[in-house]
Amino acid sequence: MGSTLGQRLRVLRNERGLSQADLAGDLVSPSYVSLIESGKRLPEREVLDGLARKLGCSPLYLESGIVPEEVTEQRLQLQFAEIALTNGSTGEAHRQFTELSTAAVSEVRLQALWGLSRTEEAFGNLHEALTHLDELLAAARSGEPGAPELWALHMARCRLFRDAGDFTRSIEVGEDALRELRSLGLEGTEEEIKLASTLVGSYFSRGDMFSAQHLVDQVIARAEQLGSPAARGSAYWNASVIAQTRGQLTLALDLATKTLAQLSETSQELSLARMRTQYAKMLLRCDPPRTHEADALLDRAHEVLEGMSRQQNLAKCETEMARSALLRGDTETAIRAADSALARCTGEDTAELDVRIVRGLALIVDGQVDVGASAVSGAAARFEELGSRMEAAQAYRDLAEALLQCGRSDQAIAALRSAADCAGARSSSVPDLSVVDKTPARVGK
Repeated sequence: MGSTLGQRLRVLRNERGLSQADLAGDLVSPSYVSLIESGKRLPEREVLDGLARKLGCSPLYLESGIVPEEVTEQRLQLQFAEIALTNGSTGEAHRQFTELSTAAVSEVRLQALWGLSRTEEAFGNLHEALTHLDELLAAARSGEPGAPELWALHMARCRLFRDAGDFTRSIEVGEDALRELRSLGLEGTEEEIKLASTLVGSYFSRGDMFSAQHLVDQVIARAEQLGSPAARGSAYWNASVIAQTRGQLTLALDLATKTLAQLSETSQELSLARMRTQYAKMLLRCDPPRTHEADALLDRAHEVLEGMSRQQNLAKCETEMARSALLRGDTETAIRAADSALARCTGEDTAELDVRIVRGLALIVDGQVDVGASAVSGAAARFEELGSRMEAAQAYRDLAEALLQCGRSDQAIAALRSAADCAGARSSSVPDLSVVDKTPARVGK
């Protein structure tokens, strides 16, 4: 068969024993059929459908050369790839999505690219995931059939920039997307709530507690009004993280409990596993740390995430496992869990900084003070460069506590000063006595 629409039209017409006038009938003129066959005209949809009926073929075949059975098979393969991704067979899902990403039918190709973006994110390949998202966003804006919804693409981009440590870009993407969604009249919908909830996480990561709290209050109110367990769970989750950062652990744990209850109603295993990891992280920051409860949550989360091959999420879970072991004084287990988490990191996100901090603290407690202190201070400095000053301050504070226990007072004081600087509490009134001229001032003659 011919490779263009006009060539396929001519071959099918000749096979049916029809002249150009016969095919044209009362639909179009014979000369118009001639122009189509010579590639000088592209028929409108109504004309294409009419010609296909006269030739006894599908409009899809006439337009693309693909038989409907082939498209049906590709759609089935897409479903198999989605099932593989859901069941944790990320490698198999990636292989199938890759095969379909060159399909001629726009619907199949774009859905395959959407799948590829999600599998690359699962592998921790954030740059590749963003590249696919940029192509999908252009397709969605141009109205190509089969492109994912704009809100889903925006939410994914906001999340990926945040995980990559580019908090400013993440917030720009999230705010622009939220304005666009609201301009479409989607304020108060589940889509808007989920996007806003993702943006709250970006504000939090940058240390902008005011913006995070302001938006999360709106998100919770809308989620309550909507009544969707998934939307409410997303809103409670971010509110819980903010409360924890502000030291309101009782409120944070209450909100986290509500999140688990909401997510349990939705059968979203991945979201539930992520929340268990976050909840465990909060429990480990209680005074005293509630390690036993945290370990139970982390074990359940790890089992689910391991079954899904979610490397990035597994790294975060194992980081908290390492933290729990360190708090129990089991430095050997802490270092082993941290090493496992590090092996899952790709160097493209802030998860690696978290695990380097925990591993460094474990090394200090284990007696490898200089190596551990260098690792923690390096990760803290990187957080500061990324604009996440609260994370940096916490890392410096933990470093100071570890150094004090090792008798390294001077280093501990330097770390505490760095923590205070990150928190915005810089010294402004105390003179540097080492450079002050101590000669008494002479008054008069």
